[in-house]
Amino acid sequence: MQKVKIYSTTGCKNCKKAKDYLNNKGISFEEINLKEKQNREARAYYRSLGIKTLPVITGEVNGEEFILFEFDEDIIDNLIKK
Repeated sequence: MQKVKIYSTTGCKNCKKAKDYLNNKGISFEEINLKEKQNREARAYYRSLGIKTLPVITGEVNGEEFILFEFDEDIIDNLIKK
């Protein structure tokens, strides 16, 4: 898995679970905290998705982009296998 981003906020329990899971799987990622001032464009992107859950995980596997609107170990495991 390459180019993984996690859109999160401070104190989000599911965000922490997702980050811990990716770390345990050895998958590097960029965390984008939506509460930080400098992430204005990321907040606009998140709002454009029309959802209200976190984390949002985006990335690329074998040239195909994906977006997950929730943390799901099974989906991540299936992406890793590709």
